[in-house]
Amino acid sequence: MNDLADQQAEGDLIYSSSKSLKMSAQKGSISEYKVSSSQILGIRVIKDHRVGVSFSEALDEESIRFMIKQALDNAENGRENPHESIIDLSGSLVDVAHYPEEPVDISEKTKRSLALESDVKNADKRVVAVPYNSYSENEYVSSYLSSKGRFTNYGDKIYTITSSALMDDQGKKANYYDFHSAHTFKDLDWKKVVHTSLYHSGNLLSERPLATGKYHVRFTEDCLKSLIECFSNFYSAKSAIDKVNPWSEKIGQEVIAKDISIIDHPQFDRAFRKSHFDSEGVEQKPLTLIKDGVLESFFHNSVTANYFHIQTTGHASRSPAGSMSVSGTHMVVQGKNAKNPPDKYLEVIQMDGLYSGANRVTGDFSVAVKGYLWQDGQKVLTFGNCTLSGNLIELLKRAQVVGEMISASTDQSFFCVPLIFLDLSIAGVSN
Repeated sequence: MNDLADQQAEGDLIYSSSKSLKMSAQKGSISEYKVSSSQILGIRVIKDHRVGVSFSEALDEESIRFMIKQALDNAENGRENPHESIIDLSGSLVDVAHYPEEPVDISEKTKRSLALESDVKNADKRVVAVPYNSYSENEYVSSYLSSKGRFTNYGDKIYTITSSALMDDQGKKANYYDFHSAHTFKDLDWKKVVHTSLYHSGNLLSERPLATGKYHVRFTEDCLKSLIECFSNFYSAKSAIDKVNPWSEKIGQEVIAKDISIIDHPQFDRAFRKSHFDSEGVEQKPLTLIKDGVLESFFHNSVTANYFHIQTTGHASRSPAGSMSVSGTHMVVQGKNAKNPPDKYLEVIQMDGLYSGANRVTGDFSVAVKGYLWQDGQKVLTFGNCTLSGNLIELLKRAQVVGEMISASTDQSFFCVPLIFLDLSIAGVSN
């Protein structure tokens, strides 16, 4: 940072490192065994309201000096941005997680990894392959240091397992996969990923197309999370500045059903990993995005906050090699005035091709869906070979709260009360 002061510039550093192990199995043996590690140091330099970014994977003194010089050169040749500056914060924040656990021998990890394939195959003779299966462990460290004296340090370790079941019944094929993550090896739920994959894949073997028409639809938490994340620009102040946010002029207006509120909650007690500070070292607090259907805020970093003459919401996001952006933490969808669910509705459990069929500016989307038809509280049909088309803005306006208990997505980052979306268009077979 002394080099920056000599150049009458300010800046910040982001350092990140990771270590990972991944194993997967095919035909009864380990088909992939990969151990990797990486480290990267990135710098953002601001001089005369111009921003330059540079990074290095080598951390010797010569490489770091060259990185700083390159960032200064990039700033000199960059466009002027009067809204970007190093936020005036000092002091330290540390969030390094420690999870006590006994060492696990590599032979046990290998045995369990093989079982992610063999347990699925042995459970049902219709299983012809387990295309997605893996065991992985990842350890992350990230540090931030600004020329204003702000320092943060983050660390975490995550174990993840995946499994799937590709079934074939007289030429009819179906596949479903599931995963589970934990902070310790002993907390991994091996039976859950096997059972879930087998259960849904077995049901999907009997899928039938629906008649084309309008249906009430409920999404699993994972599917609804994917749909909302596909249109994350709706909550982004940066997207509003870039004119790609359809809600950019809607602050203070009703944008979704009035019985629904959406909160970004960094320290939600059911989250897989709580978040305490953003990529600018700003302490994070719960942020109400939508209250009773009314849009109250976007995600802001210091740059977007300066543009709109407000305070940052603590949602800065930047990698060592990237430019400043924004991102959320844990989305919590709350509801009130719950009604009884309709007698007949669809439950979407799988979506394919969402991003290729989505227009993030208009909110229009078209996606292949599979799932279950519910009637009078019972599953009466497994459906597939159908396309759900709509507009996210209109979909959220048609949301109806049908319960009070909040459920979580598989990765425990998205939480939602039961919602039914009324009268959505499904293209299946003609009547």
